[in-house]
Amino acid sequence: MLCWGKFYTHVITVATGEDVTMKIISFSQQGPRAICILSANGAISNVTLYQPDSSGGTLTYKGRFEILSLSGSFMPSKSGGTRSRSGGMSVSLASPDGRVVG
Repeated sequence: MLCWGKFYTHVITVATGEDVTMKIISFSQQGPRAICILSANGAISNVTLYQPDSSGGTLTYKGRFEILSLSGSFMPSKSGGTRSRSGGMSVSLASPDGRVVG
């Protein structure tokens, strides 16, 4: 049996100086729902990218970047009475000189 739930759209505005990831995680913790990031646009600066567990570490870039793509998902989970979230995000950014990072 296939069951479809309700889908709601939200616009999250990230103010100057706010951390994009923390803003999205904070929003996801407002209720026991899964979230899916479909689109994003705008400019960001001073970016720290966390590498997948296989390579580890972080990369930090200074300066202004345009968001080319931002997607991801967070799912609620419960284990032994403890609630948590699993998931992550993927981003591609363009620097003013045309370099793409992500």
